[in-house]
Amino acid sequence: MTGPVDQPYVNITAIRNPDTTADDVKAGVKVSGLATEPKIDIFSDPTMPQANALSYLLRGQDIDGETGGNALTTTLIGLSLARSGKVVGDIGQAFGVQDLQLDTAGTGNDSQVTVSGYVLPGLQVKYGVGIFNSLGEFTVRYRIIEDFYVEAVSGLYSSVTFLYQFEVD
Repeated sequence: MTGPVDQPYVNITAIRNPDTTADDVKAGVKVSGLATEPKIDIFSDPTMPQANALSYLLRGQDIDGETGGNALTTTLIGLSLARSGKVVGDIGQAFGVQDLQLDTAGTGNDSQVTVSGYVLPGLQVKYGVGIFNSLGEFTVRYRIIEDFYVEAVSGLYSSVTFLYQFEVD
């Protein structure tokens, strides 16, 4: 890093271990620019489309048909949503929703984009919509007492579940 302490300039290159990458492909990511506005470039040797290079970087292999494409799509959406965290939180604060989050959930064809937040202390509301289908799912979770919750889910299937959370040493 270079530049002033409050505006450092970063220049980072990371390459996936070639021993864990198929087809003798070298894939990596280069991050450069101001720390507050970094430029991110995905690269590969041999040169290939960005989606394929990203697949080699994250999974160590090329996109392999629909399943691989779905996994990559879910990963890309997750990465995009992770970058929007502060903006989403600020929007939630403006509407009185605490800890508003935009995220992904599920795997494969069951992957969803979700938005969730606390509308009252102990009352979390979440809405998810399928990435590869248009199925919506609405969830309400209420904390009855510390570590004990009731959760109602309405979507393709509906359920009411009591959850107890505990830790084991």
